[in-house]
Amino acid sequence: MPEPALRPNADSTPRWRWLLAIPVGALLAGALFPFDGAIALWASSARIGGDIRREMEALQQFGQGSAIVLVVLLIWTLDPGRRGRLVSYVMTLLAAIVVVQPMKMLVGRPRPKFDDPGYILGPFGSYPVDGKMHSALEMGTGISSDLWSMPSSHTAYAVVMAVFLGRVYPRAWWVFAGLAVIVGVSRVLFGAHYPSDVVMGAGIGIGMTLIAPEAGTGRRGGPRTR
Repeated sequence: MPEPALRPNADSTPRWRWLLAIPVGALLAGALFPFDGAIALWASSARIGGDIRREMEALQQFGQGSAIVLVVLLIWTLDPGRRGRLVSYVMTLLAAIVVVQPMKMLVGRPRPKFDDPGYILGPFGSYPVDGKMHSALEMGTGISSDLWSMPSSHTAYAVVMAVFLGRVYPRAWWVFAGLAVIVGVSRVLFGAHYPSDVVMGAGIGIGMTLIAPEAGTGRRGGPRTR
């Protein structure tokens, strides 16, 4: 069944304006920054366990490796008419990775387990990990991810997947949005990230997704109605 046409001017917003999601995310992250330590302390005392913890740990992988494979296989197998949309998703995910990973290394923020929420190494600073000084630019040493708290890549990639699926299946957008929220909340509750890391990751995810071309539809990123 062909997709109904957009209302006039629904896609009239210039694509570059969606990039404003990134600086807006940065501003919100900056506003949260002074409260990161207190929120992380509260999260560490929440003591979520049992089945609830196991479920949240599983759901926080929404947007990650196995979830990506599952979504691609399901759309490819069950919805052949939308296979072309997968190109847009892959392109957007790769764009988000290109932004997020270098940013983690350039910011150089220790994870919450170090209880040092106000410390930012930058690209040339160093920080004690396992009794030795390390840089956030290090790779392959086994400790680099300890200094890659900002931004949250899990949140960024979850948002990319949520927005993509919300475009493809708009009636279920609230399901995908809820899963992305669970990812962000879980990353804080389980001590992987500070709230500002999550907000920054979400901003990047939104910015990358909404400027991406919607391959297979002839449309560009931005809101669409159905």
